[in-house]
Amino acid sequence: MKTLCLIISLLLIAAAVIATRYIRREQENNVGNKFLRLIRKFDSWQMMR
Repeated sequence: MKTLCLIISLLLIAAAVIATRYIRREQENNVGNKFLRLIRKFDSWQMMR
């Protein structure tokens, strides 16, 4: 019974770690996309001048 509880708790911790890594990676990609969009807007504004 103790080993079953230990295995379940380890699985839950592993799932939480994987989820947080995935969420961080998605947030970093989102920040990068926003930065690229700002650069494109600035370039198009410079072309219009």
